[in-house]
Amino acid sequence: MNRRATGTAWLALAAMLMSTGCQQGLGWLAANLSPPEKVKALYKPPEGKKILVFVDDVLNPVTYEPIKGELTEQINEKLVMHKIAASTVPYDRLTQLRSETPNFDRLSVAEVGQKLNVDLVLYVHIDKFSLRDETNLLWQGRIQTTVRLVDVIAGRLWPQDQPEGYSLPAVELPPVDNSSGGYEVQVAKDLASQMADHIAEVFYDHTQPVALQPSGNIEHKPAE
Repeated sequence: MNRRATGTAWLALAAMLMSTGCQQGLGWLAANLSPPEKVKALYKPPEGKKILVFVDDVLNPVTYEPIKGELTEQINEKLVMHKIAASTVPYDRLTQLRSETPNFDRLSVAEVGQKLNVDLVLYVHIDKFSLRDETNLLWQGRIQTTVRLVDVIAGRLWPQDQPEGYSLPAVELPPVDNSSGGYEVQVAKDLASQMADHIAEVFYDHTQPVALQPSGNIEHKPAE
């Protein structure tokens, strides 16, 4: 279908929705026809730096340890992809340092970065995390994080006015009924991917599509 035909089809759909008084459908149509919104970075780190992504859960230990490695690697990928970092540190380097350092938990964020020879540390604290809705036992992943950027020599770079860090909106997946073994791995990957996108977007200019309201329907997936 060419561009003119596509435009005609959209106009026909809009006319039909108006004639039937379907306000929800008009809202959906308006959201999809609206151009994406341009969003400025909240903070742009200095260029050409090696960054350590340090995902921590010291205040609220997670029940699924692999989420920290998954989130680290997903953020690493986004930072390099969008040229926020010149290079990053693999998660296993951090876990190795932790295992080899008896007093690791006493190290400051900057000291951890110094030991791994980086310029900056993106400290990501997992504030809330769950894989299931404990009420109905459906898979419904949720994660919320707070981030701050630290120069290993000069100290905190951002945010200067929030000592505890910048809190990002929670990522919450729709409920899924899936009885297959190991489905938590997929839930964790999806959570990490979406949260990594949100964290990276803090540091570069991007466009934000108009979000559609969730339908609230439960997605049922067969066991594999």
